[in-house]
Amino acid sequence: MRHAACLALLALAFAPACRSEPAAPEQGLELEPLHLPGRSWTRAFQREAVLLADEIEIEGPPDLVDHVALQSDPETNLYTSQTITQGLFQELLARPEMGTPVRGQLDGWTLAALRRITVLQRPGEVPVRLRARGNVYWAAADGSEERRENELVFEGQHEPTLGGE
Repeated sequence: MRHAACLALLALAFAPACRSEPAAPEQGLELEPLHLPGRSWTRAFQREAVLLADEIEIEGPPDLVDHVALQSDPETNLYTSQTITQGLFQELLARPEMGTPVRGQLDGWTLAALRRITVLQRPGEVPVRLRARGNVYWAAADGSEERRENELVFEGQHEPTLGGE
């Protein structure tokens, strides 16, 4: 008897939700992209450049995913994506037997790594940071600058917008 009473209460609790009709979408409804208030994306990686290294690590705020692209090719590399305590973690590993670098893009920068590229999309307002390690070569696409180091770190701060748009 107790079992039947519980089922009856459950049926009554969900009955109104089952009977209601979904609202018809309004015509001309457009979704706006997510913009965090009061700031715009960093310009640090806008100018075209090339970055080559053994390993490249990128981390940034939730909208980082709109600015980074990894080129996954199952024949030459391994791609994984997982949620970890620090945020959304993506990794693109080169298959050593193939001898092909992994490739990516961060805004105007073309990236190539002999071992791996990682991307960590973190919650909250954090700067965009790119760290390259091992035989690092960076060059502006227009030939105006170039750098060669064992490790280079680049950081981009978000810029405040006028009027908090």
